[in-house]
Amino acid sequence: MTLPAMKLNFVAEGGRRRMGARAVLAAGVVAVAATLLAYQQVRARAAGLELKLEAVAESVRPSRGPGEAEGALFAEAAAAVAELSTPWGRLLDEIEGAVRDSSESVALLAVEPDRAARKVKIMAEARNLPDAIAFAQRLQESDVLLHPLLDNHEVQAQDRSRPVRFEITAAWRNGA
Repeated sequence: MTLPAMKLNFVAEGGRRRMGARAVLAAGVVAVAATLLAYQQVRARAAGLELKLEAVAESVRPSRGPGEAEGALFAEAAAAVAELSTPWGRLLDEIEGAVRDSSESVALLAVEPDRAARKVKIMAEARNLPDAIAFAQRLQESDVLLHPLLDNHEVQAQDRSRPVRFEITAAWRNGA
């Protein structure tokens, strides 16, 4: 089966087709011109709104910065918020619970917080090194303290009972 031959003539002039193409071209040019005009109007309006926004921002902006009195008051308020956000009750309850669980073989000497680093240093004294290690392990089971580690220990040779003085550092949890 053969197909009939196709005749193509690119040189022939077609009056109706040529007029249709010119009409589409003219409509396209008119559409582009209208779009450019609308774009320029939108840009001009946006520039005007930006100027109005700058004027409003200038009128709202304070004329001077906070003085020394306001700065000191702000610093005191920030310190109070930091103090109130520290979970002292739960931290101390957890440490005291570990002391009670040690069967009174550990005596708490000091608790030093570092609010900026969210850490606490615990200094205590135990009858012997295994009791100190057991105390540290009990604190590791805490849901308030993160990573309690035995930093150092020292046997108190000048004391007859030779107790072990040790330090534990731990962070406290955000949700504590």
